[in-house]
Amino acid sequence: MRAEPVAETPRLALGEGPRWDASHGRLHWIGIRDRRFLTLDASSGRVAVTELAVTPGALMFRPDGRPVLATERGFELLDPATGRTELLAPVEADRPERRMNDGACDPYGRPVAGTMQRAEPWQPGPLYRLEDDGVARPVLDGLSVPNGLAWPEPDRLWHIDTPTRRIDLYEYPEHGPVGRRIRSLDVSHLPGLPDGMTLDAAGNLWVAFWDGAAVHCLSPEGHLLATVELPAPRVTSCAFGGPDLHTLYITTARTAEHPLSGALFVLGQV
Repeated sequence: MRAEPVAETPRLALGEGPRWDASHGRLHWIGIRDRRFLTLDASSGRVAVTELAVTPGALMFRPDGRPVLATERGFELLDPATGRTELLAPVEADRPERRMNDGACDPYGRPVAGTMQRAEPWQPGPLYRLEDDGVARPVLDGLSVPNGLAWPEPDRLWHIDTPTRRIDLYEYPEHGPVGRRIRSLDVSHLPGLPDGMTLDAAGNLWVAFWDGAAVHCLSPEGHLLATVELPAPRVTSCAFGGPDLHTLYITTARTAEHPLSGALFVLGQV
């Protein structure tokens, strides 16, 4: 399978965080280095771009539909119309050498995202969760470049720490820190590094591979089921959308040698 670029979408330095808005038939995503919030109207193909004053690492939507960014300051509530943000909870405010990276809302509606160094060498850091009392607390430590998160069940969490080249399944209690590691899928045999991911209705993992020019679909046991090729090497994340959730949207990062890189890509009827 081969994904195609969505017409008229900007070529971003680092596209990330695709999220489907089923109530309005729109896809939202961000440009991390670009400091942008973008919206694709799936019916018209038009793209709206909002400039941000902060550097976003992740985009997520709370159950009430409000968008939250994980930024270099912490968890922030976003006004999509203006790009203004309101700091909900600071994270590592005394460490300017770090920023928040990939994240998602957990099954209980709480934003979860990790932090990482802005540059190598990667120093270990935690995965943070914005709790109901408004405080961001660490729930899993020792992560270098925390990326994709997905919950196959409310009490289970798939998570990617990119340099390990594996995908780990953890116990995820409703309260308290992330529990023991149940299983690990070794993906070191696949080209590139695992980055963002999403799940399909059958529980299979669709994983974007940075410097791998592909999204690979893996069973929960780690069997390779499908590969989506892209004309862009740095594939960052993916999400299902469309009226029946059978359309796969894929974000990428720009490289000078690949003219389509940095675009939003789409694969219909997965």
